[in-house]
Amino acid sequence: GVNAALFVIGMFIETSAAIIVLGPILAPVAMHFGVDPVHFGLIMVVNLALGMITPPFGVNLFAACTVAKIPLEQIIKHLIPFVLVVLACLMIITYVPELSLGLRDLVFK
Repeated sequence: GVNAALFVIGMFIETSAAIIVLGPILAPVAMHFGVDPVHFGLIMVVNLALGMITPPFGVNLFAACTVAKIPLEQIIKHLIPFVLVVLACLMIITYVPELSLGLRDLVFK
C-alpha cells in the first residue's frame, strides 16, 4: 500500500517536496504501527528515488537524457534492469528490516 503510493507520488512530485509534505503526515502513522523511524525513512526515500527515474515524469530520467544527448526511447530499454534491481532492493528493505537496520543497531547499542 504505502510503497505503491510513495512510488506513484515520486513520479509526479520532487523528492524533497514529497518528504517535506508527506513525512510529517505518514511518519506518525508508521510509528503507531510499530515501524522504526529510520526504516520508514529508508522506505520513503527509496520509493521516491525510484519514482524519479521512471516515466511519465521521471525528472532524473529526462535530465540524464539531456546531459547524455540520448533520446528518451533509447535509454528506457536500458533502464529496465536498473529499475528491477532497485525494486528488489526496496522489497528487501521493506520486508527484512533487520538488514537495513542491523548496522545502526550494531553501532548504536
